Amino acid sequence: MLKKIILAAAVGLLLLFTAELSAQCKVKPIVKKCMPLLEPCQYDSYAVKEITYNAKARKEILEFSVYSDEQYKLVFGKTALPQEVGITIYDKHPGKKDKKLLYFDESGKKGDFVFNFQPTNTGTYYIEFEIPVASSPNQKGCFVLLIGIKD
Repeated sequence: MLKKIILAAAVGLLLLFTAELSAQCKVKPIVKKCMPLLEPCQYDSYAVKEITYNAKARKEILEFSVYSDEQYKLVFGKTALPQEVGITIYDKHPGKKDKKLLYFDESGKKGDFVFNFQPTNTGTYYIEFEIPVASSPNQKGCFVLLIGIKD
């Protein structure tokens, strides 16, 4: 029970990092399309990341908490992005030398993707987004991250 309360608090913190949605980001159709990809895990929550492309490429970091020996499935719905965003997942902050690479999705790879993992340690994990240079003025997009846990 305590684990579920702590997980709910951690998901709440994740959602604090979620940006306000613009009119161009239609979350419900993305969630509906990606929900079957969570099987056999139970849906836990989702977060929305709005991307604004600029004149310079940059990286942004999103943190999320996990518990050891739980099985997680992350589904990234990238259908509302005008340009692909590279996604890397680490067990420690990307600036630390002793971080472990858990997942790497090359920028330019099309479509939604799924990441399954079972962490050996409880703690904070990091998703690093590599946002390319804008290919047109005022370019924006978003993706939805669905989080599932296997009971």
